Amino acid sequence: MELRNRVRYRLSADAVFAWEGAQARRLLGQGVTRDISVAGAFIFTRTCPPVGATLELDIFLSPAPGSGGRTVRIKTEAKVIRVEHSAAEGFAAVSQDFTLLFDSNTKNAFRVSSEDQNN
Repeated sequence: MELRNRVRYRLSADAVFAWEGAQARRLLGQGVTRDISVAGAFIFTRTCPPVGATLELDIFLSPAPGSGGRTVRIKTEAKVIRVEHSAAEGFAAVSQDFTLLFDSNTKNAFRVSSEDQNN
């Protein structure tokens, strides 16, 4: 039985993430998304943060044809809710909102909230 209440989109995009480990050490990881939704993502990686960890997560969407070659960056703070240690190792993380950045200039950014999707 599917318990998710958000549509997930299969999307392979580069992801980088950071979290605070033991003794307040900043740990870094990278991977590739399996799927994303307005409320989270599953990321394939060999560097899995622990369940409950709060991440700084950036997902980089490749430029679409005809877009002028601009990469879109999704930036969010997310919480790890599940870690899978199988043939395809990775983790699922959820977020309340995220910011879309169209270049390094924050004037070209906007914020999206998963709460807005309930209305």
